[in-house]
Formats: sequence, C-alpha cells, structure tokens
Amino acid sequence: MSVATGATPAATRLNRSTTAELEATVERLLSEGVDLCRLGLGEPDTLVPDHVREAAIAAIRENFSHYTSTAGILALRTAIADRLRADIGVSYEPSEVIVSTGAKQAIFNALAALVADGDEVMIPVPHWVSFPEQVRFLGGVPVAIPTSAATAYRVTADEVEQHVTPRTRVLILNSPNNPSGAVHGSRDLEAIARVCARHGIWTISDEVYSTYVYTAEGHRSIASLPGMRERTVVVNALSKTFGMTGWRIGYAAAPADVTKVMVTLQSHVTSNVNSIAQRAALAAVSGPQEWLAAVRRDYAARREVLVAGIARARGLEAPTPDGAFFLWVDASAWLGRDLGGRRISDTVDLAAVLLDEARVAVMPGAAFGSARHMRLSFAAPLPELSEGIARMTTLLGTSGPGR
Repeated sequence: MSVATGATPAATRLNRSTTAELEATVERLLSEGVDLCRLGLGEPDTLVPDHVREAAIAAIRENFSHYTSTAGILALRTAIADRLRADIGVSYEPSEVIVSTGAKQAIFNALAALVADGDEVMIPVPHWVSFPEQVRFLGGVPVAIPTSAATAYRVTADEVEQHVTPRTRVLILNSPNNPSGAVHGSRDLEAIARVCARHGIWTISDEVYSTYVYTAEGHRSIASLPGMRERTVVVNALSKTFGMTGWRIGYAAAPADVTKVMVTLQSHVTSNVNSIAQRAALAAVSGPQEWLAAVRRDYAARREVLVAGIARARGLEAPTPDGAFFLWVDASAWLGRDLGGRRISDTVDLAAVLLDEARVAVMPGAAFGSARHMRLSFAAPLPELSEGIARMTTLLGTSGPGR
C-alpha cells in the first residue's frame, strides 16, 4: 500500500507483533477446545483486588463517564506521585505525571518527545518487542546492545559506552527485563548513570515488572541516582502489579518540559484514558500494598519450578532470573536438528513443534532480538506449569551427558 506520491506510509513499515500473533493463535485453539499449557503468557494470573473492582463499579454508578484531563485526573496523578516517592524514592509533582493507555503508549509518548529523525536509541538485547518498532516509526535509529548469559543478560556500562556515538539520544533500560528477567542493581545502575551523564543521554526506564524482583535489594530505579531524575522518563503500569492488563492503565513521570510534550501528543492521539479505569487505578495505587509481598513469594516459588524443569529438558539452558516472571531459554542446541518430523532452523520452528506436538505454547525469541532463544513464563498456575514441563521433557527428552 502506498499514497499517490509513491511514498510508503510509516505504519506499513512496522513488523507484526509476534506476541500478539501467538496470543491470537492460543485464543483460537482454546476456543476449539484444545488442551494447551500456556507457558508463553506475558501477563500475571493475579486477581484484581476487590476494592479496585468496587471502585470501578462505584464510578459507573456515579456516572463518572465524561472526559477528564488528557494527563489523567488530578487525584490519580497525585497518588502516582506519592507511590513513586514511596517505591523508588523520587519526588514528582502531579504536573510531571501523565496517565496513558498502558505503558506502551507512555513509552511511545516519551520517545516522541525526545527523539528526532536520525537520533540513535540504544536498546539492550533481549528487548521487549515494541521498543525498536516504535523508534523506527518515529524516525529514530534503534541500536542493539547485545548481552549474554555470563551477566544473566544484564547490560553493562562498558557495553553502553561502546555503543555511544554523536547521534546517541536515548537509552531504553527495562529492569526487570522482558523477556530475560534481568534486574539491574545499584552497582550496575550507578555505572550506567555515569555513562549517560557524561554523554548527555536520556534514559527511558521501563519499570513495569518492578513488583516482581526476587533479590535482597529489591527494585532500584535509575531515576533515583544523582543527576538522573532530570534526564530520565520513568514508565510503569498497573497491568502487571494488579493483574489489570485489560484495563489499559500506564503512566510516566518525567521533568515538566518533557511531560508537557507528552501530554500535547496524547491530546491529539487518544485524549484521556478511560475514566472508569482511572477511578479503579486510583483505588489500586492509593490502596493497600502489603498483599503484594505474598504474590511475589508465590511467583518466586513458581520460578524455581520452571527453572528446575528447564534444567531437566534436553538442549535447553536458562539462568535463574532475578525478576519479572520469564525465563530466557537458550535453545541453540536444537538448531539444525530434527524434531517432530521437521528441521529446526530457529526457535520459531521449535515453538511450532512444541505447540503442535506437545500442546505447549512458548514465545519464540526472534521478536525479542534472538532467533536461538525462547521466552517461557512462570505466570501460570502450578498444575499447568508442571504439566507443561512434563510435556516438553517428553517431547525433547531429558538432559544428560552430551546434551
């Protein structure tokens, strides 16, 4: 498709979302009654708390149904600022907070406010699927920074430094990381912050999985480090913490001049987020948080089950993640081999065999930056998790000498 001038519309240059395609396939198979083990999920199975649902119902009954401020209702932005002060130790005015339709829109808004044509945006690999697509759409140049299992897929300050050029504008830092579960602790962040400050680089800090950190230190935001608040956009959402993925509530906090541009963009694209969902979000953000510790312990236990299961499966390797609810599984031992009657050239092939032969849904890694990895999720009930592992090991075999 093209316009009359022969130019190519920007949206037609985007790659399709692999994650969205898999989710559609899984939904179709489930509707057909197929018995699937879903280990490719990108959302928690956490139930939305009762008081949050009641807040939404109350908003409907009160007919809270009209436009709100584009940036979000003041009470919610104030509550988010309070939550950020408590959780990451950084103070923001409500005017420096914007509520968006999920973290995805918040990240797009931030990139649009910071990136000009030809600007380079550094993205550690593996990365969330939409980072490079959004950068390209906006005329920027995504610059991949490879990481390895040796650092549990954490990017180092030296690796960031090596990829800096005169056109570098932004570093996207996703900690905990989707899909690897990598968590950057204080020492990592301090070194990366020094590189950003030295070169005048902005950071977009995607902290959507910050609830799920299993280290003693817990979550740390790069915005909390000296000199970084003024060059960081912090992005988070209610989706992963409160199980509210379908409610589409994300938010960002940034210096006022950046937030102002983000709000202007949002006013011309979507205007305000759903008013009912905003009232529910207010109840979630300002309500009790103590229950999340039990959720985190539960996910930590599921993590151990999946890590042990992958260690038993022939040809699969994965470090234990420090955060999120994913394993970044190296399946390179299967590349070039036959399985289920077909040759495995990449993990798209392997994921297809697992789905067809074992009825286990996993996410191939190509869209995250690696054709030899898969993303597996432990955000599944333990019976489904255990059954999925059993099906995988039946198909792949168990590990042993010469695996």
